[in-house]
Amino acid sequence: MQSVQPKKSHSLSSRSIISNLLLVVASAGLVVWSGQLIKTRVTSVISRDAIINGVLIDLKTPAPGIVDQLSLKTGDIVTESLAIATLKNERVSKLSSQEIISKINEHQAEIEAETAKLNRLKTLLESVKLERQNQLHLATQHAQESVEQVASDLKAAQAKLHLAQLDYKRTNLLAEEGALPRAVLDKATLEMREQQAIVESLEAKLAASKTNQNATKLDLSLNLSRSGYDPTIRQQEIQMDIDEQKYKIKTLQKMLNSARSELVQAQADLGRQVKVAVNSPTQGVIWRLVAQKGKYLEEGEIIGQVLDCKRRWVDVYVDEQAVRSLQPGTPASVELYGSTSAKLEGRVSLVRSGVGRLAAGEDVAIPVSPNLPRNTQVRVELDPNANKGSANLFCYVGYTGRVTFQVKD
Repeated sequence: MQSVQPKKSHSLSSRSIISNLLLVVASAGLVVWSGQLIKTRVTSVISRDAIINGVLIDLKTPAPGIVDQLSLKTGDIVTESLAIATLKNERVSKLSSQEIISKINEHQAEIEAETAKLNRLKTLLESVKLERQNQLHLATQHAQESVEQVASDLKAAQAKLHLAQLDYKRTNLLAEEGALPRAVLDKATLEMREQQAIVESLEAKLAASKTNQNATKLDLSLNLSRSGYDPTIRQQEIQMDIDEQKYKIKTLQKMLNSARSELVQAQADLGRQVKVAVNSPTQGVIWRLVAQKGKYLEEGEIIGQVLDCKRRWVDVYVDEQAVRSLQPGTPASVELYGSTSAKLEGRVSLVRSGVGRLAAGEDVAIPVSPNLPRNTQVRVELDPNANKGSANLFCYVGYTGRVTFQVKD
């Protein structure tokens, strides 16, 4: 009995050492975990659930037509300029031909109307030219008659002046000899001076008449016609209208020739099927397709959408107290709940506070409940080269996850 008791004491001692070691290891692990937790709390901000979002680009038909072929389906990866669908627009070619024929008829009618107007302007121009010639002839004749009349009056006045001068000389001689009184001499002197003034006036009038005659010969007369306008100016105006009309007809003729060329091309297209491709505007994944083979689509109609996997983001809401640690450019990582291995990286691009408590631009205060969560919207732009996953995952758009922001100590 005495020999068994030491073994039992030894066994108890071994168990006590193992228990102490386990306790020390557990304590050390707890300390390390606590340190990591404190460090995480200090150097990072963790958000609530967030959802991955992305840019959807509409696929629009460049021209109307019937869907002839759909080469892809929802979830397929596409590259830029890859043909997604093909349209036949034979119906459009027939309609286009009818429109072009209507355009040609319209241009022809316009040309005929403008040509008729041009002919009327030419007729009017000839009439104005004739009126101008008649006016110039009459003005020249009138100027000539005016010169001749003034010259005749001047010649008569010069003759009367000559007689007045002779009468003055005789009267002056007799007055000096005392045969005539002084009053008779004064009268003769006055008559001679009056005749001399008349001659000088007629000489000036004759010079003016000759100047007017020369101006008339050079077509510089400013006299108006009986209708109250200057034919020269009117002729210039009509000539400008004619030049403008010719240019308009020339332009219409070019448009007519262009329409005829279009008609020839459209008629040539009627003999074969004209196909139009709907290409992808960017690299990404087919998000959805709504078109079906054989369906007629108008120009600009949407046949589906492409998800641009290079432009993805996450909108999350964090506690308002954490905003001071976040700013544009802060690194962030997204751990997806739907995939244990997927992790996306990005950076903060937008911080918007007052969500649910502010109506921007309004001057009416919104009552805030004391228990209302004070959250801030934070947008994280994901790296364009971030993990996109397989095609059937749609670049993880729609997946939820948890966002962790790496803030400075």
